[in-house]
Amino acid sequence: MVTTIQSKKSQTDDQSPREIVRFEKIQYAYRSGKKQFQLGPMTLGLQSHELMAILGPSGSGKTTFLRLIAGLAMPSTGTIELDERVVFDPSTRVRAEHRNVGMMFQDHALFPHMTVRKNIVFGIRQWQKDDRERRLYELEDMLGLRDYLDRYPHELSGGQQQRVALARTLAPKPSVVLLDEPLSSIDADLRSSLAQELRDVLKQAGTTAIWVTHDQTEALDLADRIIVLNEGKVEQVDSPWELYNNPKTRFVASFIGHAVFLPGRLKGQTILTEVGTLNYLPCLQDFEDLEVMIRPDDVKATPHDAGIGTICKRQFWGSMQLYTINLPSGQRLLSTQPAHINWPLGTQVRITLDLKSIVAFPT
Repeated sequence: MVTTIQSKKSQTDDQSPREIVRFEKIQYAYRSGKKQFQLGPMTLGLQSHELMAILGPSGSGKTTFLRLIAGLAMPSTGTIELDERVVFDPSTRVRAEHRNVGMMFQDHALFPHMTVRKNIVFGIRQWQKDDRERRLYELEDMLGLRDYLDRYPHELSGGQQQRVALARTLAPKPSVVLLDEPLSSIDADLRSSLAQELRDVLKQAGTTAIWVTHDQTEALDLADRIIVLNEGKVEQVDSPWELYNNPKTRFVASFIGHAVFLPGRLKGQTILTEVGTLNYLPCLQDFEDLEVMIRPDDVKATPHDAGIGTICKRQFWGSMQLYTINLPSGQRLLSTQPAHINWPLGTQVRITLDLKSIVAFPT
């Protein structure tokens, strides 16, 4: 089965989006640990100026996906186009250095013996001097590097090194920038602000980018669309909002955000569950036994001596608390509450479900 990711229709004006990356029925065999997987088959398109994130567990094929675009690995079948030019098909093999692809790595890979200035212009050193200086001026202004041009990498903070690495990547004006967990070596306190800064710069530069990350919050916050991979297969490609609220597979529902799956059974126009009755959905009519996805913000809990739920765990998250509630059957639910609500363990609670929409999967 071919997984297809639909791209937006192009407009007729010159500023309209167009496909920068195109995979057509791509397949590639790879190994993760002792297991052998196959990436694909997949057909997908990435629009100009789009920032796409790739999420998935370790070994799901995220970095392999980038390597195929960069030309560091060749698929077994299919076609790859970059900027409307075929770079791989049964008769074409365009090498990595001729694909006009920029890559940012986890460790920045800056040259320690070169100044910031020389690091940035390294990839355009063959350009005419005036063009090279003009591009350097654009990048130093865009990334706030003017005061650091004569410093060496070891004299910079991690965030400053990140900006230099991005400037060097953008200098040759690549068709697409591939970022392989670019913030993994940055302190957690700085990651959120640096991630937003990188996004702003990529958008300002009009760059098409693919961002591999293990951090779901990072992906949901930054990406225009997200690819969710699982053992080499595309589970879903969608906007962050759609992935969180309307997951198409149980894997996506469990992988994105916090969720539990409450057993239920269709009866007439309703779904019967341990904690109440939910409205019937026509799309569920082919199933009898179901699992309903329940997010923590769907669960409303109120302390009550006659409540069927019991608080068995509490996690303090600063602005809120996450409570784990044990039901008589042994099933557990999660519920988020404001930080000032401080229920002790063992508190009995009444539970109501406030689902904006019902997402369910066959048992």
